[in-house]
Amino acid sequence: MTFSCPSNLYASVFETSKQCRERSNIKVERDAITRFLTNLTQESWSKHSIANGMSFPLRFESLEQEVNILSLIDILNTGHGFRKELHEDSDRGAFETIVFGAMSFHISNTPTTAVRLSKLTAWEVGSHFGITMQKDMPSELEHVTLSKPSVASKLAGQIQGVLNETGRILQEKGFETLGAFVIDAAKRAQGSGEKFAEILINTFPAFQDYAEIDGQTVYIFKKALLLASSLERRFAATEKIFAFTDIKDSPIFADNVIPSLMAHLGILILPDNLKHAIEEGGVTTVEESYRLRAAAIDGCREIVEIANNSKESKVGSVNYGEKGMLNVDLDVYLWRVAKEPQYRKLPRFACKDTIFF
Repeated sequence: MTFSCPSNLYASVFETSKQCRERSNIKVERDAITRFLTNLTQESWSKHSIANGMSFPLRFESLEQEVNILSLIDILNTGHGFRKELHEDSDRGAFETIVFGAMSFHISNTPTTAVRLSKLTAWEVGSHFGITMQKDMPSELEHVTLSKPSVASKLAGQIQGVLNETGRILQEKGFETLGAFVIDAAKRAQGSGEKFAEILINTFPAFQDYAEIDGQTVYIFKKALLLASSLERRFAATEKIFAFTDIKDSPIFADNVIPSLMAHLGILILPDNLKHAIEEGGVTTVEESYRLRAAAIDGCREIVEIANNSKESKVGSVNYGEKGMLNVDLDVYLWRVAKEPQYRKLPRFACKDTIFF
């Protein structure tokens, strides 16, 4: 059955996320939001809320080639559940692993055409992304070890699945690369990041980030919304097709980092059945992950709402710019702050059974 995006994509994400948070008994603590905004400094906001739109020190021969690499990084932006294993094997986290693999394709001149993507093997993925596929394990026999698939090899299989599927769809649509499709989608979107994301979601299952929770649909769409924002930040000043004027209305790009940080800051108050998510080694089910990610979207919406009404409520003194605080900027801020030394070691929930974050 062909998936079809809801109308009013942004509003649907906000609405269904709020409903999911409320059904999940996750509370947004407004007093904690007030403390967060009161303690927020201009220096910290200016330092952490500005993203470069994924600009890398690589040479690209054309706009399509660069957009292709950035789009591959985004559609593969997953693997958080394998963070521990990836750090043990290569001292790289999930996002660093995805970037490493995409750069490996580019630097080694490995074709990333639709045909080539559709035929990539898991072992080729492991090689490019630096994922250990096999590990020697002790056996019952003395001095004998057995080679078995590593835990992280599951991630290689997930990446392979996304790339193979993406390649097949691109061939069906008549596009040689994902970059070519993305440029065409931007042209069709006519300046709307919302419409651009809708085109991606309706075309590629790897962007169809939604779930049925408590009998109700919850829309997250992290990767599609993130790609729209990243391309707007990277190219809006030079490429008119990526100057999406409605990015200011976009929800955040909910992963495991932001809801975990928000819970540690006391902004999200979790019920007893979800508190394990922010404890050491907090493994979550796919359903629990959607509940937490939906809560982060709604919690950030409330933070933005309060921050932009600060003249009335007198909360904080930060200048967020002409458009006020935006969800996309708050997303970048929280994600980057979570990587700072004082927060980096805080537990984050993890789910290996997803390709969406």
